[in-house]
Amino acid sequence: MIKTNNMLPVILPFLLLFMGCDDNELSFEETVKSNREMTITEDLVSTNFVGNGAQWGGYDIVPTWLGTETLSDADWEKLFQRIDFMRPPFLRIMTNSGWSYNNNGTYDEVTKTLSLFKMLDYAKSRNIEITYGEWGHTSVGGDINTIDMDWVANSVKFLNHLVNEKGYSNIKTVNIINEPNGYWASTEGNYDIYKNVQLAYIDEMAKYALTGVKLMGPDIAVFNTASQTEWITKTHNDLGDNVGLYDIHVYPKQQLIRNGEFSNMLRAYKKITPSGKQIVLGEIGFKYDEVDAVLKMQNEEAIANDPYAGEDSNMMVYEAFYGIDMADALIQTMREGYSGSLVWNMDDAMYNSPDNGNYQTDKLKRWGFWNILGEEHTGDAADENIRPYFYPVSLLTRYFPAGSDIYNVALPEKKGVRAIVGSYNGKYTIALVNSHYSTYDIILKSDLTGNITADKYYYKSNTDGSFIGELDVNGFATPSDNEVTLNFEEGVDITLEGESFVLFTNMD
Repeated sequence: MIKTNNMLPVILPFLLLFMGCDDNELSFEETVKSNREMTITEDLVSTNFVGNGAQWGGYDIVPTWLGTETLSDADWEKLFQRIDFMRPPFLRIMTNSGWSYNNNGTYDEVTKTLSLFKMLDYAKSRNIEITYGEWGHTSVGGDINTIDMDWVANSVKFLNHLVNEKGYSNIKTVNIINEPNGYWASTEGNYDIYKNVQLAYIDEMAKYALTGVKLMGPDIAVFNTASQTEWITKTHNDLGDNVGLYDIHVYPKQQLIRNGEFSNMLRAYKKITPSGKQIVLGEIGFKYDEVDAVLKMQNEEAIANDPYAGEDSNMMVYEAFYGIDMADALIQTMREGYSGSLVWNMDDAMYNSPDNGNYQTDKLKRWGFWNILGEEHTGDAADENIRPYFYPVSLLTRYFPAGSDIYNVALPEKKGVRAIVGSYNGKYTIALVNSHYSTYDIILKSDLTGNITADKYYYKSNTDGSFIGELDVNGFATPSDNEVTLNFEEGVDITLEGESFVLFTNMD
């Protein structure tokens, strides 16, 4: 039996705890409860949201693969139906000299521009903002420092043809030279070449009525690092108001996303973005290296086992967890005040891999929401099916329309939990993600709005690669619950399961 005086070391900490409490301190239960609360704030992180969307374009390899000038009418109709569900406010379409026009100022609109015009016609009919551009500049005599001024003239002439002659006035920005800070770019990473090409392009644009079109740049590939911010500073100093939209490309590691470090990297580029200007992610996808060693191995094995997967593929698009990672990345991006993100990419069938000009390869860049040529090119009709990550990405695209105000959400200290709110025409979308494996009980409150009634969408990644989530007959996300009353005064109890995504919206 323990003697009474020996109990003092045991009970003293508890006595001190209760003796130290006063009316201003939280009890243990209150502390636990407070760390469950997630509050929608009145903190406006961005206005006039440009929108989330995807990289769309190419299909230049289709004539080689199929022997037809473009996709079949049935495939175009299937594409348009799926993109209609996404309702993207923003898309990126890239081309090159020789693909859509010849570097002599002539256009073959019977063959080369069929796919391009199909996409631009669709985008214009839906009032989708397009950033249009070319993958790289043309030089003279193999010297990348010597800009081919004929190329500049003919490139701008074709841009004018699209905007003023064909009427694609929804082209708002032009993105000349993809990822110019990379050794693989036409600039081989040289900023001065990039600058000189942009200045030459600006001078040529001044010869046409293209005042509604600005540059998008610098379009640098930062992948996982905040070490490239000087490209934004230099671009601002050298190009000034000719830049309508700033952008960077990111291909983060999964760990960077799930531990939240991705936000720190984004913050560095947002901080250096000139006042009054917007910045977007011009490309976002995931690449796996030794930090994500298991995923790297799985991806490489999946590529090796797929006869149509090119070396530049992310085979995790077939796995449901990729939808969680992408949702987490997009939400973190919105929370940091970015005005949109373009997911890489819409469709496997857009590009071949390796993309070194060898059109004889039958291998695809597998990154898409689907492969629209599953039946025709790979002999697998099932490969045309919508892949899991379309579910959350399509909702984060559809229900954060252009012009939205984006509000911050105060988060509890829960690993992997992120949330964001968009407001448009008096209606709201609330998106939450938990990329961690633990399940959390959350109490959602709001300082921004009173109680609302909203539809609820729910997506959960399963360990076998499948997901839980309601779909309609077309494979599109449908609400798990309709007209849910969100009583923010009392607090909305939400069980946020591990690797899950929840979206509430009262938007149409």
